[in-house]
Amino acid sequence: MLLVACASSNNDALPPGTATARIGQQRDAGPSTFDSGLLVKQGIHVEQIGDTVVYRGRLTDNGLDALRNVGNDPAIRTLLIDSTGGDFVTGMNFGNWVVGRELDVTVDRICLSSCANYIFPAAGKKNILPGAVVAWNGSAKQAGLLDRLDQTAEAEIATRALTPGQKRAAVKLAHQANLEYLTRTIREQDEFFYRIGVDEYVTRIGNDKYGVQGFFYLSVADMAEFGIENVSAADDYDAMDPEALAKRLGRPVTLVRIE
Repeated sequence: MLLVACASSNNDALPPGTATARIGQQRDAGPSTFDSGLLVKQGIHVEQIGDTVVYRGRLTDNGLDALRNVGNDPAIRTLLIDSTGGDFVTGMNFGNWVVGRELDVTVDRICLSSCANYIFPAAGKKNILPGAVVAWNGSAKQAGLLDRLDQTAEAEIATRALTPGQKRAAVKLAHQANLEYLTRTIREQDEFFYRIGVDEYVTRIGNDKYGVQGFFYLSVADMAEFGIENVSAADDYDAMDPEALAKRLGRPVTLVRIE
């Protein structure tokens, strides 16, 4: 067993109804280096157990470097994941790594947001352990995301010691940066979902069509409607008690049945 870092998982909930966005570009896959001390601070745990690599915690660039390092063993065939997700670009980097390694994925406890968007559907075989859940809350194409990014930037700029004119200029620059980020990320995201043969709408149908304000999940049959196939889950996966599920996961997760 190869252990990279071990810390108690600190899976903070994402803001309801939105996946996390980040201003930044997709990193080139260069040499795999990582900061083990930072992994502990981030609450990330990565280790190899036989032919399985285990990843617990948020999706971060440092965590991906550690995963690449441990997962470089050709004997590894499965990624066991327990994650609340991360930003769009990092999530796609994780998903592309899974595709490149042709791995199966097993979900232990939770695979939320960018984990559900980009890691779970990228796998060959997909196994959801009893009591675990794969849940979405939007993607780079979700309705109103640019407005929310602009509002966040404007609120932060309002706290700065700037003149009114400087604040207006800063807000304008932030909007342009947010627009460029989303344009670039949507293009990368379209390419990603085309590569894996999955309909991106799976990531946001619960929010955009059915009005779910937080996380939603789908039955195995409904996942297949979007191209997410080879999924195994408990027989009662789409009949879990919502209150018990929310208590166990620390957040509400709504089942959406596609009409």
